[in-house]
Amino acid sequence: MALTHQRAKEVAEHCEALCNESKALHYRILEFLTSNSNLAIDWAAEAKPAYINEDADGNLDGLRYTRQQVSNAIGSLDQMRAVLANNAVTQGDHLGNINQIAKSDA
Repeated sequence: MALTHQRAKEVAEHCEALCNESKALHYRILEFLTSNSNLAIDWAAEAKPAYINEDADGNLDGLRYTRQQVSNAIGSLDQMRAVLANNAVTQGDHLGNINQIAKSDA
């Protein structure tokens, strides 16, 4: 495929769409992590908290995964947040790069 301005513009617009989605996801992750922290659910507790029901397989009642899997996923979401934000885990401000392209209302 020959490179043309139109093709470069299409790729740039695709980048913008991904930046919009990434910015929105970052915001949703921050909201979720804050809410989870405020609730102080002890997902990884060795002994099952009384407020959590589990089925015979150890999954959360009505769900297909365990408390530990939720705890692990929360840790992964926090790492995703950290990669985007400028902190000791990353080099540079990736969120700033995304914000330069993302629409302000994304």
